[in-house]
Amino acid sequence: MTRTHATRSGVAAVWALVVLSLVSALSVAAVTRFAAARKQIDLARNRTQAEWLARSGYELAVARLLTKPDGYTGETVSPVPTGEVKIVVTPDPKDPTRFHVECTARYPVGGPAVAIQTLRRSFPPDEPAAP
Repeated sequence: MTRTHATRSGVAAVWALVVLSLVSALSVAAVTRFAAARKQIDLARNRTQAEWLARSGYELAVARLLTKPDGYTGETVSPVPTGEVKIVVTPDPKDPTRFHVECTARYPVGGPAVAIQTLRRSFPPDEPAAP
């Protein structure tokens, strides 16, 4: 083997290591970005699910108040297997026919990236102002 051939083989091996290192670094960066994007998507999905669970809790409270308002102070329900809604109903001290409803939803319960949404409304709703 000549000296030139051995030198060329050494340079080719160094270049192969450089290219392999560069490709590995780019792959790690891409996987990291994909994982971060996936986490953001999961958080957004969980927030949306918690928001709709809180709304469903309000609808459930309204249904209970329409059927039997006496003594209803709220409840904790699980409308979906991994979600939970805590409903708290308090009568308005100024008007006994009005109620304040607070619904706090958690999704997923006991899972990663738990989202919590709270919805506060009065029932019956305030009448819109006349123009």
